[in-house]
Amino acid sequence: MALAKGAGLEELARAYFARQGFVAIRSVSIQFEEEEVTDVDVWLYGRQGGGVRTRALVDVKDKKSPKAFERIMWARGMQLALNCDRAVVATTDTNTKVTRFAQQQKVALLTAAYLRNWSGGDDVLKERLSLEELTSSIQSYTGHKQDGDWLKQIAAAKSAVVSLAPYPAFNKAIASFRFFAERAATRPQHREQALRGAFLSAALACMALDAALEKLSFEEPKARYNLLYSGVTYGDAGDNRVQSSIDTVLSVISRGVKNGPALARQTSDALEEMFAGVRAEIIAEFFAKEQNAAHLVPVARELEGRAHARSRESLIGLSVEAKSIIGVFADFVGAKRTALLSSEFVAAASTCARQYEGCHWLAAAPADCGQGDGSG
Repeated sequence: MALAKGAGLEELARAYFARQGFVAIRSVSIQFEEEEVTDVDVWLYGRQGGGVRTRALVDVKDKKSPKAFERIMWARGMQLALNCDRAVVATTDTNTKVTRFAQQQKVALLTAAYLRNWSGGDDVLKERLSLEELTSSIQSYTGHKQDGDWLKQIAAAKSAVVSLAPYPAFNKAIASFRFFAERAATRPQHREQALRGAFLSAALACMALDAALEKLSFEEPKARYNLLYSGVTYGDAGDNRVQSSIDTVLSVISRGVKNGPALARQTSDALEEMFAGVRAEIIAEFFAKEQNAAHLVPVARELEGRAHARSRESLIGLSVEAKSIIGVFADFVGAKRTALLSSEFVAAASTCARQYEGCHWLAAAPADCGQGDGSG
């Protein structure tokens, strides 16, 4: 598929860094207290070892007048604001002064010519849907906005992994995963789009959880379990601030209200019951083990790729490690594993294709094609 101008260079930059081992996500909104501040063209996340993570942003401008000096300053400022490790500007400007200025500002410069030469004319979207095509696929479900706003769910999860601390980001992404997992089970005619949303949300949850584990790399398994359990349960920054705030409030009730001690005990019991319903032990038990946690970034890369897969067959052909993590996430949110891991709809689509000439993988099935789960 020919790459469109602007978005095409973003896809090329994303593919370049993805092939270097990063989880690379396009078009991420940066928010502060639910207000949009700006957006990042490509966000990069990588794991080099047990205690080493890399976060970087890529600003992409494919214009005749890209204002490269301005973009370099913007990228440097965003790097400092987001406390990430690297800033990269991809531009059509080849002026040597721009290169020297980027080096002075500690910003990496990628030229459009370099990226296009790197691709060697290969179509990086041959097996992959672009962001615009993925969006169009979801929009093919005309009721997506009224049905919980599917695109907003994805955008919020993407924003969370950059804008929030790791545990709140995980909880936001896993909420998006729950949303799409439920749709995969209850909207069979739109299961393909729901799976794409679920896998992308799961990839983001993997990124956030791996970021949370960065500070726990050298902890003993028991300590890792306790810290993971607390972080997922309370959704704070991993500093037990929520638990401390709860303890403070209960102390005030106990000391300053009539029948305070009894009321504080009742409130504490009710809160413990509510937090127990989070079932954070499912996440903590599985990912406290380093052999499982080590798969988070590779699986995030895989699931992000599956979400953008051009064919349904590639969409659901998960590795053993990815299936395990999807299964754990499904158990955590109370979703049906079969709705996320079954390949039944592919068989139904194949049968439908034989019966109805011209039925395409990404096209809606004929109204009277009632086989399988109805998504063929």
